[in-house]
Amino acid sequence: MTGTLHRRPEGEADAAFLFALFSAVQGGPLVGLDPPLRDLLLRQGFAGQHLTYRARYPGARFEVVEQAGTAIGRIVTDRGANGLTLVDLALLPAWRGHGLGTRLIVETMDAARDAGLPLRLSVSADNAQARRLYARLGFVPKVPERAGDLHLELAWAPPDAGAS
Repeated sequence: MTGTLHRRPEGEADAAFLFALFSAVQGGPLVGLDPPLRDLLLRQGFAGQHLTYRARYPGARFEVVEQAGTAIGRIVTDRGANGLTLVDLALLPAWRGHGLGTRLIVETMDAARDAGLPLRLSVSADNAQARRLYARLGFVPKVPERAGDLHLELAWAPPDAGAS
């Protein structure tokens, strides 16, 4: 699954894809629930994520990731005066494990390097696979990890920028 990844701005026509992507990423713990209840909870979570991201990151870039014209994921980044934030990166399950997420992260690191800014992100504390990837790419915790943390704040700094 190699080839050129293309990013394009999210639009209203992407709503069904974005909900399907959210469901594929977030729906695991809801498996086994009554389908109408599962759908209701997923729709509420999707709406909540949508509103939260737009409120917290009003200037963010919301992009659909495509390969060969097929939507396979999304990436949300926000550039502030003190850094670039990787708000969200999600790929459909069939497209995971092929290095595409790493390519998108490295592209984002390159953009941070070009701007001379640190890159920040938050990762679920129990997502060992993502944590290993971020560590391999040079991300470090912004503060020491504490027992009970649900998310960890990580940062990567290009050679001439501080990891604040």
